[in-house]
Amino acid sequence: MRPRVWTSDWYLFQGVCNVIIFQRIVGPQFFGTITDEAAIARAMPQARAVIAELSRLLGEQPFMVGDHLSLADLQAAPQASFLSLTPDWTELTAGHSNLVAWIERLEARPSFKSTTMAELTARAQAA
Repeated sequence: MRPRVWTSDWYLFQGVCNVIIFQRIVGPQFFGTITDEAAIARAMPQARAVIAELSRLLGEQPFMVGDHLSLADLQAAPQASFLSLTPDWTELTAGHSNLVAWIERLEARPSFKSTTMAELTARAQAA
């Protein structure tokens, strides 16, 4: 098996999601911060490389390691899903339609629907 979980955990989160998602979603919505566009611009080259690699690893199969859902999908999908909520997603996934279809396939799963940003926000507000 190729190192898909490692790719997601180290490269997708570190320097990509922890910057872009924080700057676009977490900071503004939860801490009232202003988006640091320069930080996002610095993260974009790594983001492009990581998205291209995830797309390459996925290839034409439905899930990261083949025909069945795996830990690799469960590790990368939440980060990719949150990233898809940003305006940067369109640029990042241009030319990577397999990755867009993969995240849409995962987001259609009942377990994934119950943990969307909107669902988590509603649960937090109700608590």
